[in-house]
Amino acid sequence: MIIEKKQLFFLLFSMNLGGVEKSLLGLLSLLDRDEYDIHIGLLRKEGALLDSLPSWVVVHECFKEQWEVLNRPPLLTIKSFFNKGNFMEAIMHLFLYIIYKVSGDRTLFYKYILRKEPSIDICFDKAYAYAGPASMLDYYICRKIKAKEKYGWIHYDIKRFGIDKVLTRKLYKDYQKVYVVSETAKSTFDELFLEFRQKTEVRYNVVSKEQILSLAEQGDTFTDEFFGIRILTVGRLSQEKGQDVAISALKMLIDKGYDVKWYFVGEGNLRTICEQKASELGVSDKVAFLGLQTNPYGYMKDCDIYVQPSRHERYCITLAEARCFTTPIVATNFTGAEEQLRTYPQSVVTGMSAEEIAEGIIRFL
Repeated sequence: MIIEKKQLFFLLFSMNLGGVEKSLLGLLSLLDRDEYDIHIGLLRKEGALLDSLPSWVVVHECFKEQWEVLNRPPLLTIKSFFNKGNFMEAIMHLFLYIIYKVSGDRTLFYKYILRKEPSIDICFDKAYAYAGPASMLDYYICRKIKAKEKYGWIHYDIKRFGIDKVLTRKLYKDYQKVYVVSETAKSTFDELFLEFRQKTEVRYNVVSKEQILSLAEQGDTFTDEFFGIRILTVGRLSQEKGQDVAISALKMLIDKGYDVKWYFVGEGNLRTICEQKASELGVSDKVAFLGLQTNPYGYMKDCDIYVQPSRHERYCITLAEARCFTTPIVATNFTGAEEQLRTYPQSVVTGMSAEEIAEGIIRFL
C-alpha cells in the first residue's frame, strides 16, 4: 500500500547562521522523509547553513525580483524611479505610500509589489510563515501560497521588535494556529491580540542533544595556552546580544583578581566596538574573537562557564544548545531565559548590567 506523503512548506528570510535557521534544522531532523515532502522558501537563497539542509528538501527562492523594493525605504524607491524616468511606477509608489501613511495599512502595497510574483504550483497540506512575525512572510503565506492549512510561527517578543498591527489583524485570520516559541512571548502576543489568543500555542524550538554532543566531538576547540577560567559567549556580534556589556563585566572580574579570559564566537557589526572597548579598558589580552563557527560545540563543551549577556532575544537557540552540556550557565533576564533554565541545575539569571553579569559569574568562580 502506497501512502501519499504530506506536502509541507516553510518560509524564511535565508539560511544564515542564526537561531531561527538552526531551529528549523532541528525540526527537520524529526520529520520522516517517507512521510513528508519538505519545501523551504527563502527570500534570499543564501547563508552559512544553506548546505546543512537535507538533500531531499526542495528549496524555492521567493521574492527574487521584488526583494530590493521591499527592503528599501519607500521614499528612496520613489526617488529611484523618478531618476530612471519611470514616472508611472514613481507615481504609483507615491500613491501607495500616501495610503499607508494615512491608514497605517500596507496591504495594497504588498498586493501591488507581489502582483507578478509567481505562485508555487503546489497545494501544500501545511504552510508555515516560520521566521515570523514578518509582514512580507505572513503576506506571502496568506496570499500567494496554496495550502489546506496555514500557520504563523513567532520567534521573538513583539514588544522588543515591533509588529505591523494592522496587517497582522488582517492576515492572522487565515492561520489555523499561531505557534510561539516561549510562554513569555505568547503572553505578550495574547495581550496585544486578544482576538487570536485561542489560536496561539507554545512550541519550543527543537534542539537535538544527541546531534550537538556528536558535533562537539568533531568541532574545533581552544588551542591557546591559557590555564585560567575560560568564559564563552556564542552569537552574532550585535547590540542586542550584549557583547559590549560582557567586556565591561570582564574588566570587573579582572579587577577583583580573577584569572579569566572571555571568548566570543560569532561575527557582526559590534566587533570593532568591542575590540576598541577591550583596548580602552586594558583587557585586550583577556578577550578572544573566534569568528564565525558553523560548529561551535567543541568550545561549548570545553569552556568553564557559558554566558549569554543579551539585551533581548527571540528564543535563544545558543542558550538551548549550551544546556546540552553540564557547563555552568549565566544568562541575562531576556525573554525566555528563566523559562529555559528553570530545570538546569548550574545556572543563574541576572540583570542586564555589567555589574550584575559579573556577580552572576562570580557565583561559579
